[in-house]
Amino acid sequence: MARQKNRANPSRPHSPPSDPAKPSGPGKPSRPAWRSGIDLAVMLGGAVLVALAIKAYVFDVYLIPSGSMETTLHGRPDGGDRIFCSKLHYLFRPPRRWETAVFEFPYEQALQSEPADAISQYNGQNFVKRVIGLPGETLAIFRGDIWTRPAGSRADFVRQAKPDAIQRGVWQKVWDGEFSDLSRSELERFWRVSGGEAGIEKDGTLLLSPGPGGVRLDYRPLVPARSGTGEMEELFGIPDRYVLEQPVQFRCRGRTPDGEPCGRLFVKTVQSQAMPARCPVCGYLNDESAAVFYHRRSGLYHGFAAAGSRVVPQGEDSPSRRNDYFTVTDLRFVADLVLEKETSVFAMIFREDDREVCARFYGDGRVEIRLDGRLSETEARTLAPVRPGAVHRFEWYAADGLARIFVDSEENRLLELPLWKDRRSSPKNLPSRSGAAVSAEGGPVRIRRLSLDRDIFYYSGWEQNQGEKFRAMNSFGEVHIPADSFLPMGDHCPSSYDARSWGPVRLSLLRGPALLVWWPPERIGIIPNPSR
Repeated sequence: MARQKNRANPSRPHSPPSDPAKPSGPGKPSRPAWRSGIDLAVMLGGAVLVALAIKAYVFDVYLIPSGSMETTLHGRPDGGDRIFCSKLHYLFRPPRRWETAVFEFPYEQALQSEPADAISQYNGQNFVKRVIGLPGETLAIFRGDIWTRPAGSRADFVRQAKPDAIQRGVWQKVWDGEFSDLSRSELERFWRVSGGEAGIEKDGTLLLSPGPGGVRLDYRPLVPARSGTGEMEELFGIPDRYVLEQPVQFRCRGRTPDGEPCGRLFVKTVQSQAMPARCPVCGYLNDESAAVFYHRRSGLYHGFAAAGSRVVPQGEDSPSRRNDYFTVTDLRFVADLVLEKETSVFAMIFREDDREVCARFYGDGRVEIRLDGRLSETEARTLAPVRPGAVHRFEWYAADGLARIFVDSEENRLLELPLWKDRRSSPKNLPSRSGAAVSAEGGPVRIRRLSLDRDIFYYSGWEQNQGEKFRAMNSFGEVHIPADSFLPMGDHCPSSYDARSWGPVRLSLLRGPALLVWWPPERIGIIPNPSR
């Protein structure tokens, strides 16, 4: 009875059963410190091993040491992009043309053409270049473009066009018009004005007022004169190097209307030794001490001296380098336009020798491409979302044998048409003249911003150096790429040490594609690569 009563009384406490595995007493003994130290060391060691395994087999981090991949990747002297490289991609697929790839310097191969003391510093180092030629094909370079055909084939060479995402990453600045600080005399220094009037309004807008025959602005490429007097002379074509109009990035030191520091990063072209630049957001006039870097062929992040002193960038062109220029025909115009009337017409024109390609934008929304004055195709005439009096962004480029037009958005590609398909087989037939111009007719046109860019100009060295050429290039100017190799070259050919010196590189030296820039903060972003 008592046993049943106790079981039925819920208020009576029950003693927990004793655990013989636990020591009895007031408390547990403390854990020895050496055991905690061992656990921490094991945890840290495991983390280090995981990190090393990831670095060895998954991805790695590299610093860009030079300007050979400008403008895709920026290098030192005073800084440089830091990039992530995947080591898994090439386990599942071969390299793709136009991909930015990391590979080990082909030291043994380079020894066949270079003295050991000249290249010993590169032994075991990793290089970052663009994949130009693929395994098992024959490659040729003509007029700055890449042409290929299957190895052993007698088929015609095919010009390789860069995908639009790649093309956007490799444009190199020729002119960037921040007209807010540009006088009429300064404008005419770089553009030859003919026909009507070209004026600059108070807000920095360039106003084209066409006469009866229209108004036209032809770009004037200026280089240091041969006399060495500091004067400039006009070049016969748009050069493959930056000469005078060097784009410079500024960080604004002004304040917004709310009184907050502006700090905006913007690019302005240097028109003279005096380098003031008005911020397009807050309107503050920054002096040269606000400049961050030169965007030059010799590399980015170029340091400035104290404000007020004369700045001479590294690699400054001199009269002795006057004959080093090639003329580039693959060009791009970008403009923020206001076509004031439906009758207003704005044209962007590129010239190559005696040939001309022109994009025309009409105030009523029509867009067309003309080759040598003739409408290229019936489908070239189309309608764009253009409203008279409204600001529209027009982008027009002709590169790698393709003409492309975009309106208001990089995704809104309005036209893509093939251009001339001929290949001039002799290096002596490099274009003798190139140029760019804009024009207006039928009514006023306002330009909020106008920029001119050029494409990569690839060359083998044969064109320039009395027979010096690609290693492994034959007498026809062709490079045969073995089935176990690829061909890498830098985006900035004048300052790139690449396969032109070594020949094709073995696939076994590939590390992986460069995926993204993770430092410095203003450069963080994905590196454009072909999707397939």
